[in-house]
Amino acid sequence: MPCVSYISNGFCKKPTETDTRKGMTELRFFNPMKWDTQVKMTVYYTDKPPAQLPDLHIKGEGNPLLVFPHHHTEFFDDCGPWGMKLVSDTTLIIDHILIAGRQGPPDNVKYQGGVNDSLAKPRLSRLWYFGDGLALVWDPNNAPWPFNEFEWYHILNPNKQNANVTMKCYYGDGTREAYSYSVGAERVFLIDNYQMVKTNNPYGIRFMSDQPIIVESERFIYGLHSMGEWGACIHCPRPGVPAPLEWNEEDAVD
Repeated sequence: MPCVSYISNGFCKKPTETDTRKGMTELRFFNPMKWDTQVKMTVYYTDKPPAQLPDLHIKGEGNPLLVFPHHHTEFFDDCGPWGMKLVSDTTLIIDHILIAGRQGPPDNVKYQGGVNDSLAKPRLSRLWYFGDGLALVWDPNNAPWPFNEFEWYHILNPNKQNANVTMKCYYGDGTREAYSYSVGAERVFLIDNYQMVKTNNPYGIRFMSDQPIIVESERFIYGLHSMGEWGACIHCPRPGVPAPLEWNEEDAVD
């Protein structure tokens, strides 16, 4: 039986004056079996149809590395957000490393090089949960940290139908906010919570979709006074949990 896994948070982009976002990614494969395997990779974009990469041959107990956009430049060069479906004839460990952020001034590289390291997801779900959402704005009277924070959320919809997705935030102060999105068929969609959610007010998240999807996230840090001070880079990955949850009570959650 084919083994299928997914990635939603790929990002390959060169910074420009009008859009300083930048990114590259690495895929490390490990085939723990003693026999060779083939991997079929379908790439999904935000604004164009999916593409099929050449099959990847992995030797038994091999662990090759692909770096995008260095490998397969024609598919990944400056493509922005991307997702992927990977199909093999044996179980693989697929490690996705994202290096992304916003380009800062060339003479100020204080926080360069943060990465998000996550495993490819083994299944889709209509519900995804995140326990630690945050948009942080530095308060000189009540903060020891020397930076601000924001987050990205990446949604992959590999289905033939559009996905209607609601992101519901459960804030620590007891309030609730919901944001609705339409993610096109066989597309990826990037949500940036910078200046979108309440600041300095942690929240849990429930993503609800009428189509099975993948949601992944990472947190960024940037300078005390502005994004342009030294740019932004990844601070940490933020793992999501797909339903069904262990207690199987999704229908009871409002």
